[in-house]
Amino acid sequence: MAVKKRDYSSGNHETKLEVRAKLLEPERSDKLPRAKAYAYSSGSRLLAAAELDETGSTTLVLPAAREARSVRVLVGPTVDDEEPRISELLRRGAEERRLRLEPDQPGISLELTIVANTWLCWLLSLCFVPGTLMKRTEIDGISIDLPVCGAEVEVYEVDPIYILVNRLTTDVLERIRKFVLEPEPVSGPSPPDAGLSELKIAAQAESDLQLRQTLVRFPEFTRLALCQVHPFGLTMDLVATATTDECGNFQAVFFRGCNNPDTPDLYFKAKQSWHIGDVTIYEPTPVSCFVRWNYECGSEVNLFTSSPWARTCNPCPPIDPPEPGLNWVAVLHVGNTPLSRIRGTSPNAAIQSSTDAGNTGLSFWNTAEATNAASFDGRPFGGLLRPHIEFDNSLRDDLGVRYYRVSWRQGESGDFQPLTGEVHRHYSHEPPGATSPVFEVYSLGPQVVGTTPDLFEIPPALPPQGQWVVTDLAEDRTSAKFPTDAAAPPAEHGKYQLKIDLFDAAGNLVDVDGLNIVYVVPEQLDLAADAPVTTADAAGLGLVVDDDGDSNRSFLMTVHVDNNECSATIEPAMLAAPANSCGVIEYDPTSPGASVSMPYTASHPNGFATYRFRLKRGVTDLPPFEQTGTATPPGSFSQSATVAALTGAYPDLGLPSCPMAAFSEDLEVYALATDGWSRLWAYDDDDHAAFVLAPQAAP
Repeated sequence: MAVKKRDYSSGNHETKLEVRAKLLEPERSDKLPRAKAYAYSSGSRLLAAAELDETGSTTLVLPAAREARSVRVLVGPTVDDEEPRISELLRRGAEERRLRLEPDQPGISLELTIVANTWLCWLLSLCFVPGTLMKRTEIDGISIDLPVCGAEVEVYEVDPIYILVNRLTTDVLERIRKFVLEPEPVSGPSPPDAGLSELKIAAQAESDLQLRQTLVRFPEFTRLALCQVHPFGLTMDLVATATTDECGNFQAVFFRGCNNPDTPDLYFKAKQSWHIGDVTIYEPTPVSCFVRWNYECGSEVNLFTSSPWARTCNPCPPIDPPEPGLNWVAVLHVGNTPLSRIRGTSPNAAIQSSTDAGNTGLSFWNTAEATNAASFDGRPFGGLLRPHIEFDNSLRDDLGVRYYRVSWRQGESGDFQPLTGEVHRHYSHEPPGATSPVFEVYSLGPQVVGTTPDLFEIPPALPPQGQWVVTDLAEDRTSAKFPTDAAAPPAEHGKYQLKIDLFDAAGNLVDVDGLNIVYVVPEQLDLAADAPVTTADAAGLGLVVDDDGDSNRSFLMTVHVDNNECSATIEPAMLAAPANSCGVIEYDPTSPGASVSMPYTASHPNGFATYRFRLKRGVTDLPPFEQTGTATPPGSFSQSATVAALTGAYPDLGLPSCPMAAFSEDLEVYALATDGWSRLWAYDDDDHAAFVLAPQAAP
């Protein structure tokens, strides 16, 4: 190192510090990392910082000293923080020198040599952390994961196990000792078998040192113990921050340190800006249960929040068309039911093989139902149906296709009527000087384009400002609204068809074949999986047809609609005769084998319902007498049981023998119809009744 005083004529208000760093092995200069020089006061306040040029030189301008002072100069990898801590720079392998500045000294220079091992460490100790932050929302038992956009994700490094164990207090160590010796854990998974016998020996010994050493040797068990009995008290250092994009993705990078032999252990937090300030939307506790121990740099981190403060964007499922280079329109869902789970639109071979003219248009609520298509026809649609369509950006950008229209008709012939319910998207932006985001509504239609009415705009890739967000999950995934409760009343149940057409910027109908546009439908039965949505050409399924002879083909699908309500009626229970007006059935104690009949009606006009009949004695369910099934017309059912079975003892249920007993009957009939988001429980029906069995008085 060489330090030289320089003669400057710039006055005595500043001192110029020239830094020249020589990074050895210049033949590898094409791989040299970005480097920066930092100058700090002896009290660790940043005085100046500047990046080194290609020759390894830079000049720092420091305030002139009125009296002699010490300056700490560090050269290391570039850190984006405005004022990085010295400890962080040293952890990243920065080289440090201390200089003495004399009063009114105009200039000084510093030369230092940085060996290859040091600057290579600046590269090799980088740890890349890719991940996603999603908000898990549940609607009627269906989990939907939406990307959390515009959030700041904080990455913390937790002290390694060998340091944590040595910092444990005696009280915590005793709790871990008890945890080791207990045959069952407090909660959660069982302790791993590896090392358990040695840990028990160490726990039974009186030596705290022996127990600590054994815990360090078996970190898998120690992590579980920390989660169970010592969830807090971990020391964390913020090592990186990153901002999520519109798909919830983030990429963070931090330096592990040049002399750090430990695999990093990471913990994550996230926050978003609101008018009240930064709000934490992800900070799972207990902390030690959510540390990513032995994190492998480069591996994906998936974070899920349920915070009501978390702002979300539109889902970003990558659409994988059947062939590369196609201009596509993906018809994905009706509500949240993918077309792959609708008979007649599904590419699934098992569903296709069991589909016929009678069950076309019926849907499967989940993957389990779809995989049993051979034994279950499916569910009808009802209520407000919301088709969900995604459009390739090339349609607007390259082909001039700007609009679409969705129409409907009853049956499989006749004229179509356009759907005219308003459809919106939402976006957010932050005006200059705003302290919180502003949410705006973007209307897609209906609108008149040229002379063509009832058209809807294909959403642009980006909104006028900011980014697309999801303020209403159902609305922001809606491309059209089909109010079947009005268009398809109960008496007009059956097959209905939906048609999709495309239009150019002037409102003219588009020839999809002439523009090489293909309609595609999803292949996966579950589109919630974190994977690209593979698709099949809808034309190969017979879904792209010329329905009116104008030589322009449209997408055409069939849905089975049934808005009928269920019916539930419990009729009087009876022995030789029905229960009397007081609800009492008297029985002959000498005939315990006499049968009590409990008739009921569970029906749906077209059998699209299931039922459940339950019997209670007093307040206790009697499981042997529960009945379930399909409410096929006319829906007449009955349960029967002997007097002895109804009044006898049930030790497993804690019920003694009761010669006189009161019973309640409960009947629930559940509609199978769905709007694609949830089962239409408003079409359900139920009924309740009661009776008493009493022995006849002796004559």
